[in-house]
Amino acid sequence: MKNKIHSLIIEGVLFCGSGLGLLSYSLVSYGKSFNKDWAQSPYLFPLIVGLAMTVLSAWLIGEGVLAGRKFAGGDGREENDPQKDPAGGGDAKGKTGGVAAALLLCGIYYLALAELKIPYITVGIFSFLYTFSTFEVATVVFLAAMMAFLGVRKLPVLLFVPFGITLFLSIAFRAMLHVLLP
Repeated sequence: MKNKIHSLIIEGVLFCGSGLGLLSYSLVSYGKSFNKDWAQSPYLFPLIVGLAMTVLSAWLIGEGVLAGRKFAGGDGREENDPQKDPAGGGDAKGKTGGVAAALLLCGIYYLALAELKIPYITVGIFSFLYTFSTFEVATVVFLAAMMAFLGVRKLPVLLFVPFGITLFLSIAFRAMLHVLLP
């Protein structure tokens, strides 16, 4: 019988690469920045997310190795096939394509944050001033696209959730925590 690589291992490697990329981006950008205090650095959050992605992807790779060993020790019937989704939901190769598509959407979001330059626009509502720029526009579009990709089809949810989350993040980080956003 041919040795097949379990889909969890492939997904784990994809996520591990993304996590390591995020870790390196965070460390390199922090080294180039003028702010040398991690507590106030905008690169602390990507560092934490990259570290978590790397650790969790190692766990996912371990699960794939265990599942591959379980299949190798099994009786070779179809329900033990590592290329099938364990939940019985279909082909795991399609699931790996979905992971790659989600990572592609994340990459496009990152490029939008890095390359697009939208001028800061300040809107005053009563005595509250709200400033929005590239971060807000790119985040709303990214969240709506990701939710649509994940199967959300209700239009009110696709509109209000990205706007609400983006508004919350922007106010929390800019106004309350005084952390720079891209």
